[in-house]
Amino acid sequence: MWRPPLDYEHGSTWGTNDPAAAGGRTDAGAPDQAGAPLPGRPPRPQLSDRTPPPIGQALPPTGMVKAARSLWLLSFLLGAVAIAFAYLSRDHRLERLREIVAEVDPAQDEATVDAVAALVHWGSLGALALIIVVEALLLRGLMRRRGGIRWVQLVVLLIHGGAAVLTDAFLVAPGEGEMYLRWMLVAQLVLASAALLVSLLPGADAWFRAKHETYGRPRG
Repeated sequence: MWRPPLDYEHGSTWGTNDPAAAGGRTDAGAPDQAGAPLPGRPPRPQLSDRTPPPIGQALPPTGMVKAARSLWLLSFLLGAVAIAFAYLSRDHRLERLREIVAEVDPAQDEATVDAVAALVHWGSLGALALIIVVEALLLRGLMRRRGGIRWVQLVVLLIHGGAAVLTDAFLVAPGEGEMYLRWMLVAQLVLASAALLVSLLPGADAWFRAKHETYGRPRG
């Protein structure tokens, strides 16, 4: 049977089964252009929204809140100074307490009198120091915009007033020589009461009631 001759010199591809070599179309449906690579797989679609969530910014305290914080800090400082003065003059106060205990119950021996006097002295100072620590912890929570703590501060402030009265009765001797300790206790209560009152004013209350931190700053 006669077959057409192949032109090997010019690379004839007549009769071949390779459509790409014959200038046909590839599997992708587009003609081969100078050996260009076939297109790869299409990108996989996203399964969810990758938009990052908004980052909330801390709402700065208003002027009223800063004033309340300053008053609380001053009351803590004044209470610490009062406790320090009472500690430095402890010998005189303990002697006075021993005399009071001996007058109340003359039948008690010396060891019992010393124990009762020490208990009254250190118990008064310890109670006052503990209340100041509790108030400082409450202030820390208050500055985190927990407005309900203000009512807890009110209860603690009432207890503070009772402790200050007992401390004054036990540790402050009659006369003008120790009036400085009494005035420091009174001034501490006044500063703490003023701090609580300022935190209840509208300028401070708006800061505690703000629901969203990114919606601006309340007036105050």
